[in-house]
Amino acid sequence: MELVPFYQMMIKPPFPWKIRRVEVHPEIRRVDVWLEHGSGVFFACPECAEALPVYDHTPERSWRHLDTCDYETWLHAELPRVSCSKHGVRQAKPPLSDGRSTLTFAMERRCIDTLAECSRKGAATLTGLSWDEMDTVMTRAVGRGMKRRPPGLPEWLGIDEKSVFARHQYFTIITDLKAGLVHDVVDKRTIKAVEPWFQERKAKLESVKKVAMDMSAGYANVISSMVPQAEICYDHFHVTMKVNQAVDEVRKLEQRQMAEGDARCDFFRSRFLFLYNKENIPEHRVAHFQQLKEAAVQTGRAWAMKENFREIWHCPTVETAAAFFKKWYWWATHSRLKPMRAAAHTIKNHWQGIANAITNKITNACTEGLNNKIEKIKRDAFGFRSKGKFRIAILFHCGGLDLYPSTA
Repeated sequence: MELVPFYQMMIKPPFPWKIRRVEVHPEIRRVDVWLEHGSGVFFACPECAEALPVYDHTPERSWRHLDTCDYETWLHAELPRVSCSKHGVRQAKPPLSDGRSTLTFAMERRCIDTLAECSRKGAATLTGLSWDEMDTVMTRAVGRGMKRRPPGLPEWLGIDEKSVFARHQYFTIITDLKAGLVHDVVDKRTIKAVEPWFQERKAKLESVKKVAMDMSAGYANVISSMVPQAEICYDHFHVTMKVNQAVDEVRKLEQRQMAEGDARCDFFRSRFLFLYNKENIPEHRVAHFQQLKEAAVQTGRAWAMKENFREIWHCPTVETAAAFFKKWYWWATHSRLKPMRAAAHTIKNHWQGIANAITNKITNACTEGLNNKIEKIKRDAFGFRSKGKFRIAILFHCGGLDLYPSTA
């Protein structure tokens, strides 16, 4: 088969374009394909879509296409321009590309698929493009996806902070809990940083029904003021973590009161044992743990309170949970263990959000899982040049966006 009919069949340029010439350069493993359009055809004005005759042509332009038998394939064409009475002289849309990229639609799709599977450097190596070209593809893909996203906000939102760089630099990750996707990424975690994001979407906030978060006062204040109809649900992991921290504080205080000797050293090595849930204690350490509880009475009592508190998440109704917490609160506040009293007061002050979480069975586990995926993205990339690049990578991999270019 001759090259021109072969590439006409393989590339399938849209009407009225056709393949005019093909050159193969084996010494540099490259194929060059020239396109031309028929005479007397009309092209649409890119602004108003009015069909107009050709006014003149631009200098020749080139686009990288999918490889042919491991040969780089480049398309070349002189693009027609039309003279519109409303918009003046405009360049018509090129074939197989959107005119703003040096890649064809097919090549850009291949780059997006490769980026989804590996790092930008790896994708650049596999496609034969530069790191900066792959970065441009990712940026354009995320921009397309964000514009195509349906209007409105998810009914269930998750909000959590994510450390991105050293020296306490953070993102606020906003997630769609039902879809399990990152909805957006906001720079920093302060009220001043997060509030404008909600302010910009003020007309869409009525669709938000529930918001899961940790017991951060900043996030709670923003949601209470900007989304008053939404129920705040405090994530049970962070609530339980507050009780775990209190147990560890009791252990530290009791350890300081112990006399120097083997018993204190043995107790020092048991820190993580007291953070285990009962069913997760290693079988070979159960007997040793029992001895430690008998030696460290205060820490043993704190651990028992922590284990008892876990039952609150299994309460079938909010009324049952409230009755359970009332008894647990009395136990903790009368335990003469200062850290446990402080934890009990903290939980009481956040009770409504905890009750909402129990009622709706909502947690921030989805957001935490996405945070782990985000951390993997950062490790695989060996860091990012800027927060902006990192945000784009997060939305590319975790945003569930429609990334592909439209060929219409």
